[in-house]
Amino acid sequence: MRQAIWSVLSLLVCVAGCSASGTASSGPGSEKAVAIKSTDFAILPCRASSASAPCAMVAAGGKRILLGTPAGIGSAFEGSDLRELDAVLLFSLRAADLEGLDEVRNAAWVAGHEGSLAVAGPSGTSATVAALNAAFEVSDSLTFVEAPPAGGFSAALLRVLPGEGDAKVRVFDSGDLVVTKIENAQGRAGYWFDYAGKRAVVQPCVMDQAVRFAPDADFVLSCDGGQANWPIGDVQFVVKGPDPDM
Repeated sequence: MRQAIWSVLSLLVCVAGCSASGTASSGPGSEKAVAIKSTDFAILPCRASSASAPCAMVAAGGKRILLGTPAGIGSAFEGSDLRELDAVLLFSLRAADLEGLDEVRNAAWVAGHEGSLAVAGPSGTSATVAALNAAFEVSDSLTFVEAPPAGGFSAALLRVLPGEGDAKVRVFDSGDLVVTKIENAQGRAGYWFDYAGKRAVVQPCVMDQAVRFAPDADFVLSCDGGQANWPIGDVQFVVKGPDPDM
């Protein structure tokens, strides 16, 4: 009996040790733990992603940009990623691409996101955001009084980034990371990410304009034979920067 107990304990210690060895889990859906530095330019996978409803997170220059909001995305990332989220970019306003926007907002609020959550997307995004803000107005007030999330009350609100309705427009610029939206006539949007002299293009499967108008891109995430196709399962590095502590 004693030998059997020790065997079980040894197995548990081994499992715990194997899980704890190396780097901590990266959280956004990859099985391998990958450390992302502020100097890296990387695309992180999303457990909620599929070819028909894609999502991913771009990390560059210490910024976090979420692409796509399918259903289930609220639990697809670690709280630390959502707390530091700088913007959300929508691929379209179709249900499959939009169902998780309120999940992201709620999860980021709970995680301690400061200030309103910035959103960019195709034509109609302003009306959609206004409707969501209005729909949750009473609920947010009750939540804030009864069980206040870690973020302030302003974190419960969504705000629209400039440039809605333009076929090609810069929607985010932190000085070192620049994001350009490319919108087609069918109301779908793809995005260019420019950082450290490199360009990554990310577009949904049912459009080609974002890739077609950036033939010299350094990295392409699409469904048309780029460096990666939807859905990605591992972190994709566009630039692996130097260790800022060295």
